[in-house]
Amino acid sequence: MQQLYLIIGSILACHVSYLFIRRRIRVRSLPPKFWTWDPIMNFDWIIPTVMDARKQLTYLEKYGDTYRLPKLTNPMTTIVTRNPENVHAINTGKEWGIEFRKPGMGEMLGMGFLCADDAEWMRSRKMLRPAFNRPNIDNFEVLEGVADGLVRKIEEADGKVEMGALLYDALMHSSMHFILGIDSTKKNDGRPMDAQTFNKLWQEGVLGMGIRLLFGRSVSRLLLPSARYTYVCNQLHSFIDFAIERQEKHLPSDRKTSPMAEIVTPQAKDRADARAQLMQTMLASQDTTGVLTCNAIQLLSSRPDIWAQLRAEVSAAGAELFTWERLRANPTIQNILSETLRLRPVFPQFGRLALRDTVLPSGGGPSHDQPFPIPKGTFAITSTWGIHLSKEIYGPDADEWKPERWDSVKPSSKEFAAFGQGPRACLGKDKALAEAAYLLMRLVKRFEGVGDVTREWKPDSTFSMKNSKGYKVAFKI
Repeated sequence: MQQLYLIIGSILACHVSYLFIRRRIRVRSLPPKFWTWDPIMNFDWIIPTVMDARKQLTYLEKYGDTYRLPKLTNPMTTIVTRNPENVHAINTGKEWGIEFRKPGMGEMLGMGFLCADDAEWMRSRKMLRPAFNRPNIDNFEVLEGVADGLVRKIEEADGKVEMGALLYDALMHSSMHFILGIDSTKKNDGRPMDAQTFNKLWQEGVLGMGIRLLFGRSVSRLLLPSARYTYVCNQLHSFIDFAIERQEKHLPSDRKTSPMAEIVTPQAKDRADARAQLMQTMLASQDTTGVLTCNAIQLLSSRPDIWAQLRAEVSAAGAELFTWERLRANPTIQNILSETLRLRPVFPQFGRLALRDTVLPSGGGPSHDQPFPIPKGTFAITSTWGIHLSKEIYGPDADEWKPERWDSVKPSSKEFAAFGQGPRACLGKDKALAEAAYLLMRLVKRFEGVGDVTREWKPDSTFSMKNSKGYKVAFKI
């Protein structure tokens, strides 16, 4: 009997040794490991990178173009990469999805294109696409009113303003026109709240949703009262439902374009489905134009020569410049926007979940340049910002803001991906670029120059990447 125990023990020992050796071999073939003191939640990676997005770049420089976040039971639960081939494979491959967002987004935003995969995502995308057709987005009538209001408020403040707050409010009103088809300034038309109240609740809701996305619902309940969050969500839903009802009743409108609610509502399964598509579009679109414009203004403050060049172009072209075609064809303003999106992308990274076993083309092996396996359930974070700062692609001064570099640099779609890649690339790209160009040129036309009062850049990437220190600027009147 004792001999039998010895045989069984030897077999078990050999099996354990085999598993250990196999695991060591597998781990050696994987990308470098991020050394963590929290192998359960990886909070020592999550919190620093959210509070200051520059940490993303620090870790990529330290661990390489592709590295992994391990947990106790798994040597590779998350992959972080700025390798262009890996990023492209993740952002365009059918093996990767985003439905993991649903638990964090669902209560506020419902099920839409920001948290759907496969057929459901395709259905949402098909519903929304007509709203971004050229005839529906090249009319600057509403944006002209937004720009007039901005200029007036800047003048009233003698040129010194917090541009972030100013643009956020203004573009929420613009967003209501484009997406919901309602005039945010009107009252007594049956809406459950005014636009200002909706705006405040929206910001509160986005904060609560962001915490739920980062930490999960269980931890989030400890950080934020769930009853309050539910109340905020219900209030927001009532406002969106009001807009949908108007479209269902076919109330008359003097708009020259079709609001998204008018396009989406007839195609939706029900009111909750229509609401989800509209709210997810509001989330995706509002920050894009505002943050891009604020970043461009702050960066332009360091280049008075470019501001002067723009003023000369506005003076020479006159009102004809403020059209879709002329703004999109103007190399100076387009270079400014491209360089701003390169150096300070609105969305510096994208997250995806492996829906099945797959392989990434680079990061494994002894030299970390070989393909390596990705098990189903692995989370991937693609750093487009990391690619945008590559000195191999953009030159030795890649960390400097130089719009003129775009006269000679022509990156591929793998090397410049400010609006995503592949089938999930942003539908509103052309709209956001045109709006930012229009707003910038209106400000250039009115003001002689701009100075940066904040003078500090600390990127916060809770949702989009904006300056946590704010956008205090001083326009020269």
